[in-house]
Amino acid sequence: MDLRSVASLYESAENLGAPVASVHLDTTHDDRLSATHVEHRWRALREGLAEHGCDEETLAVLDKAVGGVPDLPGPQGESVFAAGGRLLGAHTLAAPPPRDHAALLPIPDALALVVDLDHQLPHVVVAVDEHGADVDAFPVSAEQPDTRRTFHGTTLHLAGLLADGPVTGVTRRRREGDWASVADQVAQDVLAAVHEVRARMVAVTGDPHVLESLRARLSPALSAPGDVPPDLVLVSGGRPSGGDPAALAELRRSVDAALHDATTARHRAALERFRGDLARHRAAEGVTDTATAFARGRATTLLLAADREHDPRLHASATDPRALATQAAALDGDPTAFAGQAGPLLLRSAVAAGAKFSEILRPHQVPDGTGALLR
Repeated sequence: MDLRSVASLYESAENLGAPVASVHLDTTHDDRLSATHVEHRWRALREGLAEHGCDEETLAVLDKAVGGVPDLPGPQGESVFAAGGRLLGAHTLAAPPPRDHAALLPIPDALALVVDLDHQLPHVVVAVDEHGADVDAFPVSAEQPDTRRTFHGTTLHLAGLLADGPVTGVTRRRREGDWASVADQVAQDVLAAVHEVRARMVAVTGDPHVLESLRARLSPALSAPGDVPPDLVLVSGGRPSGGDPAALAELRRSVDAALHDATTARHRAALERFRGDLARHRAAEGVTDTATAFARGRATTLLLAADREHDPRLHASATDPRALATQAAALDGDPTAFAGQAGPLLLRSAVAAGAKFSEILRPHQVPDGTGALLR
């Protein structure tokens, strides 16, 4: 994935010049006690932040932002960032992070957010029946302006259920009428939606006979010379009627599965390329060699495993993203030097370098779950 999408988070933190509290939390709401469970988990993280010196103004900002989206059924997580008494960003994730985690560092710890984004593809969902069609276009992320909250990937599928207003960036098209009279218009709607978000996947569901008719209209256009065409994938769920939450949740699960298959294939291809480049001495593996590659400006892509509970530590400069070292002495004389888990520090270096990112899936069999492609 392109890390430019999170660069503004680092820029905002740098402009404030205050320690950044980063919170990653499982905010799944699947029963009537979910909100209580989320609150208890947040309280535990809050206590840890306070013990590490987080100021009360920043904690109060987090109190207001943390909690997820109760109206959004199914799995979800959240990454929230605040510093100097200001909210830097609140992001609803399509899946819970590997573990609840909070950090107070001179820089954001954005790894859980980036991993979630790395599992998303811009896509279009088409639900059809004999009475018409719904065509929804989803970018990788979109904002809900009233709450300054960003939604990622498949959490956007339930945008219509959100109580606090529309989610910007999500385009919805609806055609009503017998299929024979609207078929060509629906096909044009799908092609327009694909172009709008530069979709990498079109998920279609609904009446089998109608779907076959739609596929016949779409396939020639999607296969035309030019950009790489999106994959056309059949999913279950049908066309939800009246915004039925259960039907929407079922459709979300099936689209989730299709996205998972597509992104898993992409991650495996990235790992195969890494292994090939490693054999040709055009890649680095392990925290030490990867840190050295970024410090020397040689890395073009960062590869990290998502679960970094036993992550080695690195030393870094708060003002120079390229200054990374395994020993504190290497940064002797830098008054902004600090230590932290390798993952977030390497990610910050990758963002500053304009590098790309790919998750290393389990079982990763890469030292420290860390690697880089080199220029």
